Amino acid sequence: MKRVIFVFVVTFVFFAAIAAVATQTGGAAATGRRLFVSYGCYQCHGREAQGSSAGPRLGPNPLPLAGFIRYVRHPRAEMPPYTARVVTDAELTDIHAFLQSLPRPPAVSALPFERD
Repeated sequence: MKRVIFVFVVTFVFFAAIAAVATQTGGAAATGRRLFVSYGCYQCHGREAQGSSAGPRLGPNPLPLAGFIRYVRHPRAEMPPYTARVVTDAELTDIHAFLQSLPRPPAVSALPFERD
């Protein structure tokens, strides 16, 4: 029972931190989150840009903005290219702000694993 409560508290704190960081970074990050979802980025990269089997982790330390835009325009892997007619540089800047606003994951030592 204590373990369940601990996991609940850690999860609550994690999501509260996400909300606090998104609020502090202003409209660009909030707009970027909305764009990240509306363009379907989450389908491969996960709702929090944490990555999946279909796409790599993008946050909380994204590429520098210029490299991020260049990669989105001309990807090398299976990601489709997004031209400026599809996603503007301003929108990519907002998505980048969202990725920067994501909190770092907790250290492995802070996770609730059973230790021998």
